[in-house]
Amino acid sequence: MLTVGATLPLGATQAGAADNRKEPPTKPESQAIAAIHDAMRAQDCTLAASRLNEALKRKYPSAYLLAGTMYEQGVCLKPDWDRAATLYQQATAAGEPQGRLRLVAGLAAGNRDRAAAMYWALEDAGLRLPAECEAGRELRADPDAYVAQLRKWPAGRLDACVYVAGVVSAIAGEIEYPSMGMAYSIYGNYRMSFNPSAATVEWTEQELRLGDMVGVSSGDNVRDRDSGLVRQTLRRELEETSQRTLRRFTRPADVPTGWRFQQDFAFHIVG
Repeated sequence: MLTVGATLPLGATQAGAADNRKEPPTKPESQAIAAIHDAMRAQDCTLAASRLNEALKRKYPSAYLLAGTMYEQGVCLKPDWDRAATLYQQATAAGEPQGRLRLVAGLAAGNRDRAAAMYWALEDAGLRLPAECEAGRELRADPDAYVAQLRKWPAGRLDACVYVAGVVSAIAGEIEYPSMGMAYSIYGNYRMSFNPSAATVEWTEQELRLGDMVGVSSGDNVRDRDSGLVRQTLRRELEETSQRTLRRFTRPADVPTGWRFQQDFAFHIVG
């Protein structure tokens, strides 16, 4: 199974990683999702919708996640945020952590629902946002009390916290193992450093390994894997995702300059 994993360093949020699922995707589930993507690439939305409905009937976690994304982005389906949000919650309940991440990002984008964004961002007890954003965490079991607590926050704090939660959730929820990295069996660990007040994300390579290539490989393929283009494929995926995310979210004016956020990501193959 090919996955993008994540570790949790200094106060990091839980990352969106397939290997954090309660159960890994089964072969039929993986094949069903691949078939939907094939139909979308062929621009056959009727077939894509039909295959999606079948996957949803089988209650595949990945199908809930994909359906939510399709409704949110209006891909082969009429844009409908409410349906997308429901599907992301179903994905989360089914054990797919990217469901919560994409839900938080969607709620935070454009300040669609700031209170709900924070509520879902704090669903995971392992999430450690800046201390100011943690106020009221103990009230999360009582949504009304939690929202009342948010109303007491100083002006600007909620916008700043929603911005941080949205950016880190969107990055973690959208990173994918690039096909070139899979093909050449490239493994890597990278640390994300997010400076919210400057709206910058930097990536530090902590480890890069080349695993055994599966199947028949020519000498040219092995040499290609050692090229800078191939070796940088993981970093490019991370940088492109973070830059796309920073363009998606508007930085508020009152983000404290001292806030920092770190998270480690690991690209690896598990059996």
